[in-house]
Amino acid sequence: MSELDVKVVPDVETAGETVLKLEHLTMQFGGVIAVNDFSMHIDKGEIVALIGPNGAGKTTAFNCVTSVYQPTKGKIFFHGQEIGSDKLHMTPDKVTAQGIARTFQNIRLFSGMTVFENIMTAMHLRRKSNLFTQVLHLNAEEEKANRQKAWKLLETVGLTDVAEEMATSLPYGKQRLLEIARALATDPTLLLLDEPAAGMNPQETDELGEFIVRIKKEFDLTVFMIEHHMNLVMDISDRIYVLDFGKPIANGTPEEVQQNPVVIAAYLGSEEEVEEA
Repeated sequence: MSELDVKVVPDVETAGETVLKLEHLTMQFGGVIAVNDFSMHIDKGEIVALIGPNGAGKTTAFNCVTSVYQPTKGKIFFHGQEIGSDKLHMTPDKVTAQGIARTFQNIRLFSGMTVFENIMTAMHLRRKSNLFTQVLHLNAEEEKANRQKAWKLLETVGLTDVAEEMATSLPYGKQRLLEIARALATDPTLLLLDEPAAGMNPQETDELGEFIVRIKKEFDLTVFMIEHHMNLVMDISDRIYVLDFGKPIANGTPEEVQQNPVVIAAYLGSEEEVEEA
């Protein structure tokens, strides 16, 4: 599909409580438009997937939401409050403090720390103590509560048996679970997952899908996910948005997106292209 064939697909809002809203989001790097006029919304309690071919602009959209990038144009709202635009310069730590946590396409654990220490470090964002109270050991109760919370998170993801091992020594699948647990340690209401099933086999992918649904309910989360494993996307997503060449080309339920000829062409090429291959 050529870039000229892509038409902007309008985003149809529902009556639910909107957690995240993007209005005409555009991100340009020099002469390259990575995300082009992208509007979308996610309601409370939904699992919404963002899919598209490699280089479609998916992670760039995530980076705009988390203020890694400041969008060239457009606005981003979280629970009705503007957190991103070309004029509003938020930082990633402030976005996390608002209640948005994320994982990365390439796992980014704290190297040189144990599994347990990775969780504890993520909790610093919510600490009420300061250097003065720590020096005088006036933060003992908070420290005890944080350690209990960290252990509970490790129980949730099934990593208590490796709590004292170095995080980067874990098998790939367990590192993914630890990264999600570390994100949960920041007490988010919106969890962004960037290709959480990357590198996993089919059984691990199925188990991950069950895990995402479970933590969504257990932690009262809304989930925004980038993923290439279509079985996972179709199994657990409430709605799906599709990007191609940075532009939105479709959105809807898994069934609607799966049967959309524009989406099929974006992934597989047109019928003529397939026949010629």
